[in-house]
Amino acid sequence: MNTPLISAGRALRRSLLPISLLLPASLGAQLHEQINVEGKYVPEVIKAEKINAFPKPVELSLASTPLSYEGQGVAAAFSPALMPLPATSWRASRLINNKPGYLELGTGSWLNSTLSAGYRAVDTPSTVFGVRLQHNSTSLWQPRMSDATEDVKQWRYDDAVGLYASHIFGKAGRLDAAIDYHIGVFNYYGWFNAAASGNEKLDAPTQTLNDLSVRVDWHSLQQPEPALAYAISGRVRHFAFRSLPLPAAWNLPQAKGNRETDLELTASVRMPWDNGSSIGIDGKVNILLYGGPEKVAYIPAHGLISSFTIPRPNKYAVGTLTPYYRFTRGLLDVKLGADIDIAVRAGESGNRYSLFHFAPEIRFAVQTGTVGIFLNALGGTTLNTLAALHEYDYYMMPALISTRPTYTPLDATFGVNLGPFSGFSVGVYGAFRASRNLPLGGWYSAWTDYGNYPLPSMTQPNLERANTLYSLDKNGINLSGFSVGGRLQYSPAAIFSLKGDIAYQPQGAKRGYFNGYDRARITAKAQATVSPLSPLHITLGYDYRGVRNIYTRSVLELPSVSINGSGKDMITGMRLPDLCLLNLSAAWDFSPNFSVWIEGDNLLNRHDDLLPLQPMQGMVLTGGIKLLF
Repeated sequence: MNTPLISAGRALRRSLLPISLLLPASLGAQLHEQINVEGKYVPEVIKAEKINAFPKPVELSLASTPLSYEGQGVAAAFSPALMPLPATSWRASRLINNKPGYLELGTGSWLNSTLSAGYRAVDTPSTVFGVRLQHNSTSLWQPRMSDATEDVKQWRYDDAVGLYASHIFGKAGRLDAAIDYHIGVFNYYGWFNAAASGNEKLDAPTQTLNDLSVRVDWHSLQQPEPALAYAISGRVRHFAFRSLPLPAAWNLPQAKGNRETDLELTASVRMPWDNGSSIGIDGKVNILLYGGPEKVAYIPAHGLISSFTIPRPNKYAVGTLTPYYRFTRGLLDVKLGADIDIAVRAGESGNRYSLFHFAPEIRFAVQTGTVGIFLNALGGTTLNTLAALHEYDYYMMPALISTRPTYTPLDATFGVNLGPFSGFSVGVYGAFRASRNLPLGGWYSAWTDYGNYPLPSMTQPNLERANTLYSLDKNGINLSGFSVGGRLQYSPAAIFSLKGDIAYQPQGAKRGYFNGYDRARITAKAQATVSPLSPLHITLGYDYRGVRNIYTRSVLELPSVSINGSGKDMITGMRLPDLCLLNLSAAWDFSPNFSVWIEGDNLLNRHDDLLPLQPMQGMVLTGGIKLLF
């Protein structure tokens, strides 16, 4: 998708950031004014669902606009990430067009469809105002999970609309504002329903997601140093599920889904002085609000009315202060700082996240000729909010069991980049990360079918005597592990380019490098683009996630052990099939403002599970048009 506002931002973020940090819907308006490459590497997490190009995901974000990347002192555009498919479309171009409006339509097999539209009604050097619209859907594919659900189709509709504005008030500063609303309507298409009997035909549970975000940012304008630079931002995001379908194996009714309101305030101040030195401090506060507990009544087999209470998360707050010293001169960039996290009421009662946490904020980057070296030692607190967990798994459990954050005392990365020379760019890196209380998710479809009983394909000792917590785990898991990887890009001429990435990270039940719920051991990507004629662009891509395993916690059914995992528990897992995706696309530009495209996704026609009971569609053929006006 190539739009006048967001093509540049999408291309930069796609090449510099991992897939979990998708381009926010509000980024285009801000990139129209300036790009602030402050330099902050964000640890990469793969959202396995995004490895399919269709339906393209729609996401809103509270994330700030500045690009999170160490922009100085790195010779090649390489970051220590695994390079899965781009967030919007793996065939998207990197061209920039200054037309105020754009429209792209596409549809194909299984009625996979996409619509992107936007228009800048005001576009002056000091003021920007525009509107955008995005629609993604699929509705006809039948996964055929069981006889009882053989008529169930996968259907999913995501629609987002947004308004954005920006205005420069003389020399005082710039005000940015945006409001975005996203609604998702879908079914849990991987429903197996182990409790069904006979020839009974059943429909999969359905869900509605409402996601509203509002943000206002104020930035000082760039001034000749040593002028004081500052920024302040306020954001509100409301994220809510309609319902919480409970396990069919237990014959329980639906309850209400969780509703979450995230109030975020950020501020930063930086004071430079002579010789390239500066000091600064960044601050952020998140206040999370949730509803109260819910009482659910039902009639069990014995015929008497019973009830149980579903707990809701506590209201809590987490703040972060990051003081730092930075030195920048020539091609040397050094930043020395620390994250100081303060948490109030985070985590459930009796298992609170402690009040103070500390982590380093250290960065070093230097370039000499065609050689660039970088070293980052980072860490801090990551909020496991409802919206954040949805990034890992679209079909997540629509409720939070715990609000306990993830603490990463160390996330270190060292890398070397070579090039460009003779069309080549090469990069290698090594990383180590240690985290506490990482979520064990991705199991909701299994829980709705099997309750607390293990899936038949799961492996663990004493399987016949074990209950499995699936998405009900409050404690998360502590992980530490390393990752090594490399990248090669070769662009000898404008008509041809080749690039590839590969990464290896050992994984296990209680050790590893978290890169998504499927914890792939090997990830690789290769892509070749050729333009034999100036208006024709052909791209062949291959993506691989190998040796995938998903883990959860189970407990033995002994008198001294309860189902909440408070006794002697163990981590169990299940092997997921490798993902091997071959994609091909072609686009023909009839003019700078009009083009047509076709693409084939998953040409190997694999139906592997992305996560348990979440099979992906087979081969998908689509086509569409793009118009700039």
